[in-house]
Amino acid sequence: MSIDRKIGLELRDGENIGRDPKQVTAEKPRALGHSPMSPLKALRLGCIDCCAGSSLEVRRCTALNCPAWPFRMGWNPWRAPASEGRRQLGRDLAARRPRGVKNQRQGRGSAETEEGAATTLPDAIDGEKSPVNLVGEEDCA
Repeated sequence: MSIDRKIGLELRDGENIGRDPKQVTAEKPRALGHSPMSPLKALRLGCIDCCAGSSLEVRRCTALNCPAWPFRMGWNPWRAPASEGRRQLGRDLAARRPRGVKNQRQGRGSAETEEGAATTLPDAIDGEKSPVNLVGEEDCA
C-alpha cells in the first residue's frame, strides 16, 4: 500500500510545505503511517533515527547543543520525583495486578542498551523495517 504524501503537504508560493499539524485531523497522520505516541517517545525515536538506528549510540550521543539531548533516553530530566503517596499508589496497584503479569507492556518489543531497557519501539508498518531491525549487528552482541 503506498502512502499518499499529498495529505501531509500544502502548496505555498508554488512549493510543497508540510501542513500545520494543528490544522489536520488525527486521521491524516495515521494515514501517513504515524501512530499516536507521547512527545518523549517521539523525541527518543528521532534520536534513534539520527543515530542510524542504534540505541547504544543514542546513549553515547555527544551533541550537547541539540534540544533533544536531555530527552534522548526517553525521560524528562526536569520532571519532579514522585511523592511518597504516588509511589505507594503504584505499589498498591502492582499488588492488585494478576499473578504472572510482570508489566502492562508484557509481550511488546523493546530496544536494550548496556544500561538497561530503552524506550519501547513501534512495530513495523506495512512491511517496512522496524527501528529495532535497523540496529547494526555489532550492537546486538
